[in-house]
Amino acid sequence: MEGSLEQDTIACIHDDLMLLIQRCMEEKNSGLGVQLLKHIARSEVEKDPLLRKQLIIMFNSLDDLLEAIKDVSQLCKENVFSWDVIICSSLKLGQSEKVLELYHTMKELAVEPNYNILVAVLKACGNLGSKDMAMTAHMHAVQLGYDSDVFVNAAIIDTYCKFGLFNDARIIFNSMWEQQDVSWNALIIGYCHKGCLQDSLHSLQNMQKEGFCPARSIFWTLLSSCTNSTALELGKQLHANIIGSGFENDMRIYNGLINFYGKCDAIDDACVTFNRGQMQDVVTWNVLLTAHSQKGYFEEVFAIFQAMQNDDCQPDGITFGSLLTAYCNAEDLEKGKQLHSYILALGVGTHSFVGNNLLNMYIKCGTLQDAQTIFDSLPEQDVSSWNMMIKAYLEHELIEKALAALDGMQMCGIQPDHITFLPFVKVCSNILALEHGQHIHASIVKRGFDTQLAIINSLINMYGKCGKLEEAHLLFDKAPEKDILTWNALMTGYVSEGQGLAALRLYLQLEHAGIKPDKGTYFRAIRACTAVSALGLGKRIHEAVKEAGFSTEMSIINALVDMYAKCGSLKDAHRVFQESSNKDVVTWSSLISGYAEQSDYDTAVELFQEMQEEGVKPDGIAFLSLLAACAHKGLVIKGLFWLRQMRDHYEITEELQHYDCIVDLLGCRGLFDEAEDLLETIPFQYNVVGWLSLLGSCKTYTNLKVAKRCFDIINGVDTDHTTSYVLLSSVYTKAGMYREAEELEISRRDKELWKKTGQAYIEVDNHIHCFSADDETHPQTAGIHSKLELLNLQAKQQGLLNDGVYLDTIPPVVQQDLFCRHSEKLATVFGLMTVPRDAPIRVAKNLRICTDCHQAIKIISKIEHRDILVKDIDCIHIFSNGSCSCGDRHYQSNSCTNAH
Repeated sequence: MEGSLEQDTIACIHDDLMLLIQRCMEEKNSGLGVQLLKHIARSEVEKDPLLRKQLIIMFNSLDDLLEAIKDVSQLCKENVFSWDVIICSSLKLGQSEKVLELYHTMKELAVEPNYNILVAVLKACGNLGSKDMAMTAHMHAVQLGYDSDVFVNAAIIDTYCKFGLFNDARIIFNSMWEQQDVSWNALIIGYCHKGCLQDSLHSLQNMQKEGFCPARSIFWTLLSSCTNSTALELGKQLHANIIGSGFENDMRIYNGLINFYGKCDAIDDACVTFNRGQMQDVVTWNVLLTAHSQKGYFEEVFAIFQAMQNDDCQPDGITFGSLLTAYCNAEDLEKGKQLHSYILALGVGTHSFVGNNLLNMYIKCGTLQDAQTIFDSLPEQDVSSWNMMIKAYLEHELIEKALAALDGMQMCGIQPDHITFLPFVKVCSNILALEHGQHIHASIVKRGFDTQLAIINSLINMYGKCGKLEEAHLLFDKAPEKDILTWNALMTGYVSEGQGLAALRLYLQLEHAGIKPDKGTYFRAIRACTAVSALGLGKRIHEAVKEAGFSTEMSIINALVDMYAKCGSLKDAHRVFQESSNKDVVTWSSLISGYAEQSDYDTAVELFQEMQEEGVKPDGIAFLSLLAACAHKGLVIKGLFWLRQMRDHYEITEELQHYDCIVDLLGCRGLFDEAEDLLETIPFQYNVVGWLSLLGSCKTYTNLKVAKRCFDIINGVDTDHTTSYVLLSSVYTKAGMYREAEELEISRRDKELWKKTGQAYIEVDNHIHCFSADDETHPQTAGIHSKLELLNLQAKQQGLLNDGVYLDTIPPVVQQDLFCRHSEKLATVFGLMTVPRDAPIRVAKNLRICTDCHQAIKIISKIEHRDILVKDIDCIHIFSNGSCSCGDRHYQSNSCTNAH
């Protein structure tokens, strides 16, 4: 029948209506369903619960039936049964807003709801969080006399519990003339869903004391909540109750208990529960396998699988998933391949779940070719399959192949998700592939994934590592939400680019916002303090680290030792070092490096020997610190000795950094032939750093021939290397070749090769001040310049300008004014004005301190009788009474007498 009902249908009996409802569902005929509803609303047919139930089933079966009813009020009019069916059907269809809309319409038409409608309305209020509407419905129920109805009261209790109104829910429960199962269930589940497990378990016990027997579903709900909350002790109490109630052998609850103990890391309890069972199905075995696999008990996983087979229990996809995960984490490829053969023999290898787990195992075990074979053999590749292969390509740095796979999955009709793009961004970050990263970023924006927090964090990290800090900060500012990883990612970018001040500002902003730092945040903040020699702020962060409970973390200990050492406070570095119960080679190397930077070779060697006596084997970094100590003291023979010891005695392969350190040492001693021979014979190509180091040494000895050769070699590798132009220009200036120096500077500017801006930092009263050359932005600029002029005058009056300085190293225009306004001098003078006389002045420079500044600060230390520490990229200069701890390395041309 289609379109309309025949006249004789009006008189149909109850059974015929049931048949018509069935027909509507079979034919998916919504039009007939509407006609049928109209007929029922207007007829005198018996409207019993069975008919109601069948009509609600019809609504759930016909997706468009509710929309097909143009005017519900016109259809139902005053027929409460029809309102009941449509409202309860709307609730089952998840249309809570529709429920409340229909309820409002009923009230406007003055149609009184029945208890079914009120229960549906209360549940809809709970779903939508409509507390005021729920209270209105509650009052309506009281007015209609339904406050004594057990189902209405249960709905009120359940709804109030969802809003956290436990006192109100308890009052309603206690006011009931007689509590029944449904009321207890509502109270117990209400507590449970809000995480009040103790109250929920207490209510369960009271229910049992009142003589009620809880249904299996109550125990299951409680057990699930204990599992999700890993509430081990409460779960054990519940287990005892389950045993007393006779439900332990219920298969669902039995498996749930094993899963609960597994999730709570109580593996022994999981095994005891497993062994208490009268029988096990495949789910039981799977739960036990998963519990052991997640704990990393891989041998036990294999033994359980063997026992499962001995028990004639047929494994399924979940079984193999747990096993493959175990083999994957154990990186046991051979056993994994044996399992693969077994899977193929059973014929389940084509299942997507099993296939993806096989794929994951081969990827994690590092056999990309086998993974590719599995991927190609999958009958259906889903987004997870493609994501795993793309990630595998990227882990092997096969970026072009990964990009081709990204296009391939879309050609197959599978759209990438945000997980697809995460490894792309990560690998671009690791290998500094900015262009690829920008291309991926554009694809992310196009697909609308740029609001995903994990994506935002990865992009900030990528742009930061690639030196694009403006883009990174823009993403940070635009992020709709931020977690601690967002802050950490931006801090990493600033620290990596040497912008310690910006990183510390970000840390202080985070602190002010009340966001709790994690270990990574503190690590980055300490690194930032190191970059700008912010000793005071570093100490404050150290105290925060202690309060947060991270002071025993090895990475934090190492960062603190390094920070104190590089800030020139070896006393504090040694204190952190001594207080640490665990010291690894990085801890020792950080302290050795601290003494090396202060040119204390003897203490550095003592620590190196002591490290070995403590059973810590030196690595390449430890030797690099030792070689640096030799370089800072100009000890050529000892430097070569330690290089040979590293290779021959300790069997540590030399890295480029070790050779560059020796080149620096040879260059500083004027041994240019030996330095060039080393650079030309070491097994590394494109060693720009080494040739730059030698070019820098040429200035000290005015070696034009070698300087030009170094410049040509550097520019043969990198035609746009700014530093090579700057260094050769300084060699020309030292040689009095001012015209050639100016021509080189013009060439550099024409090529738009801009010098890195020199900046100096000084911390006063936990505030970090930054200075640039000729800086006039500081509030105390006038005072600083006035003090500089006074110092210049005092130096001239005391005859100090020519004391120990080689005027041929300085252009004539500044030979009589060593107090030009370079950043480190401005910071130093500001320190004289603000730092107490009994405290040393600590300045950090982002480049190497220049010759005239080095000489000027020596003079200042003598005039002012102050100790001044200047940390540059080379070492820590400790100026005192007119001399420097570096022994004027790089700042003189006379030969040193001690090369040992």
